[in-house]
Amino acid sequence: MSSGSYKQVYVQCPFYKYDDGSRRIVCEGIIGEDSSTGVIFKRKSDYAVQISVFCCKNYQKCEVYRMLSRNYEDV
Repeated sequence: MSSGSYKQVYVQCPFYKYDDGSRRIVCEGIIGEDSSTGVIFKRKSDYAVQISVFCCKNYQKCEVYRMLSRNYEDV
């Protein structure tokens, strides 16, 4: 795991890979295990809300989680 925020130990989202502790959160990719989906926030405060509220607690409500979970739905 890349060095990042101390919040990494609290993350519950199964798609989370790592964050940089500042403005970037990296999750599982949409095209397989060898890819990643990254979100870069303009403001550190927005990053802090995202990781605290969604990655660590309510990941089912996260837009990235909902997008990635479609890869695992039975068709």
